[in-house]
Amino acid sequence: MILRRDPTKALQMGFLAVLAIATGQVAWWILDQRTLAWSEQDRVVDLYESNAASVTAFVGLLNAGEGPSEGVQAGVIADVVAGFPHLAFDPVAGAASVRPDAIADLADEVASRINRYAWEGSFFLLVLLVGMAVLTRAIRHDAQLRRRQQNFIAAVSHEFKSPLASMRLSGETLTARSTDPDSRRLGERLVEDGDRLLRMVDNLLDTARIDDGRISLRREPVPLRDVVEGVTAGHAVRAAREGIAIRADVHAFVIDADPLAIESVLRNLLDNAVKACGAGDGRQISIEARRDGADIVLDIRDDGIGFPPRDAARIFEKFYRSGDDGTNPMPGTGLGLYVVRRLAEISDARVVAKSEGPGRGATVTVTWPAAR
Repeated sequence: MILRRDPTKALQMGFLAVLAIATGQVAWWILDQRTLAWSEQDRVVDLYESNAASVTAFVGLLNAGEGPSEGVQAGVIADVVAGFPHLAFDPVAGAASVRPDAIADLADEVASRINRYAWEGSFFLLVLLVGMAVLTRAIRHDAQLRRRQQNFIAAVSHEFKSPLASMRLSGETLTARSTDPDSRRLGERLVEDGDRLLRMVDNLLDTARIDDGRISLRREPVPLRDVVEGVTAGHAVRAAREGIAIRADVHAFVIDADPLAIESVLRNLLDNAVKACGAGDGRQISIEARRDGADIVLDIRDDGIGFPPRDAARIFEKFYRSGDDGTNPMPGTGLGLYVVRRLAEISDARVVAKSEGPGRGATVTVTWPAAR
């Protein structure tokens, strides 16, 4: 869920988890190498003791048998002992023993190796811990910054909404009471621009609530045709003035969705289609719905500006607008389609977009679960 809502934060948390795992592995490696070094020391000491016992037994067998002369025996014993520099031989007792300095050298070598592992491991541990501390602080700072930004957006949006609603009401009053054609036209334009700004404010508020996880949806059967007709009526005047025809072919389908969520999704999709037609000299928008098994599929097509096929997924990112590279930017804030995608995800719906290229229109398909 966090990956869908905030991929950047999810990657940060994932990398922090990797650092924590690596820290544990380095600490385990240090302990394991220390244990291994001590175990190896004990094994070598046991080997030394075994060598001493073997040499002593060999000398005993040599002295007990009818072998070579005493001088030859001494030479053989000297050669055998020379092959084990860590052993000392007592000719009087006829026994071999491990030299104390060999044990001391072995202990020093093991201690040096353990110290080297400790220093190297401690350095990597320090690097990992510093990296974790820096990344944790960055995550906290980013979370605080995001929270302040969301609070600012919510506060500013609310401050905008009240005067915009008042301006819109004044425009409606001017339109209804004025007998002068110019005044009525200005009133209608004021109402239309007020609606457009209110939609932008609603998108800002929806974005803040979605990103903060404060949006809750209630699922109920919703007649799709009623929602489409209401949203289409709200865009009819603006579309007619720009010479855009909206055609809806939606049967009496009932979907399982939140009424406000499906209305927001369709309003933003139709608003985006109108903008695309206005930017690309388009003249036709079609809305069609069909049943696909247990789902209802809604297609919104336009013959407007379109977008490169590679941008099919990116157009749903926050603040992204197709053509932002300077070629032919899409009008708007880049929040409408982001709200559409997030509301669809929360509602167990799917939304995809496709276009054959700039100037060739686009189709946005939303798949909602049908009501049972």
